[in-house]
Amino acid sequence: MNDVRDIRSRASASGLTPGDVAWFDGFGWRPERTPPVESDAQGADYARREAALNAAIAGLSFSERGESPEGKLAAMIGARLADWRDRDQDDDDK
Repeated sequence: MNDVRDIRSRASASGLTPGDVAWFDGFGWRPERTPPVESDAQGADYARREAALNAAIAGLSFSERGESPEGKLAAMIGARLADWRDRDQDDDDK
């Protein structure tokens, strides 16, 4: 639980809003539980959250970023965004 408090503090200092923090709290700050994007408005929120998480770890090395909780969350959010952006392509392939 102490880790979540630390992540919450670092990410909030980098631009996450109280609403963003509540959103992450909703799935326990666990990357594998990140919900998929369901609308363009959500996509914008995801992009903002990803940027804030990346800003929180900007001073780390590349490998440290990849191993950090913030980095893992940012990567999953980025993957969810990519899935959303590619949804039309997936429909075309069917």
